Amino acid sequence: MRKIDNGIFDFTTLSFVDNNWATLLIVVALILLSINAVLYRRKLLLSLQCLYSKRAFSQLSKEGKFFSEGSFMLSWPFVLIVFALSIIQVGAYFMPAFEQQLNFLQYFGIACLSVFALYIFKQIVDFVLFDLFECQEERYNFHIVGFSFLLNSSLILFLANIIVQYTDFINFYWFSILIISVLFAIKVYKDFVFKSKRVNLFQFFMYFCTLEILPCALIVKLLSVLGNKGI
Repeated sequence: MRKIDNGIFDFTTLSFVDNNWATLLIVVALILLSINAVLYRRKLLLSLQCLYSKRAFSQLSKEGKFFSEGSFMLSWPFVLIVFALSIIQVGAYFMPAFEQQLNFLQYFGIACLSVFALYIFKQIVDFVLFDLFECQEERYNFHIVGFSFLLNSSLILFLANIIVQYTDFINFYWFSILIISVLFAIKVYKDFVFKSKRVNLFQFFMYFCTLEILPCALIVKLLSVLGNKGI
């Protein structure tokens, strides 16, 4: 809590305000998930299960147009909010100086833009690589598996958001990372299984490094630079 400055109290710096913004976002995410589960229960379950179930993947793949349907329209904002909140909570622990320079909404906006920019970057590179490898027909299947991974990961992180927000037990994120690592291994295996026969191992390795390793390496490097500068 900051003291009164020139007779005017700056309410934006109150932890009370920040905590309530975080609570509001958690409630919004929960509402989005609930509406999705009520209105599009079948598609939501298929999009979650297709990472593990060949049957669910086959159904979602055959039906097509998932990324233009209501379930995706509700799932994507949920993923965005959850990942942005995770960045804020982890950043508050590892880079507290950076958090002190911004109010909550500014920090959340930067986190959302970062997640969205990374997603768009991956989609652009994805389209370029599939065109380069002449495997456009497999693109949709890869996107389904990729989004299923994001959706499953966001559910794990959503639980972490709630626990860390109200207990300050930041170490729960290590448990979350462990589970997400397992999900990531399953995703890589699925990608390899569903890859086109025209794509050789070297091309698949290029695809994997460009879309999976490079973005993570850039994020780690950016966080390292910000941490070292004490931003």
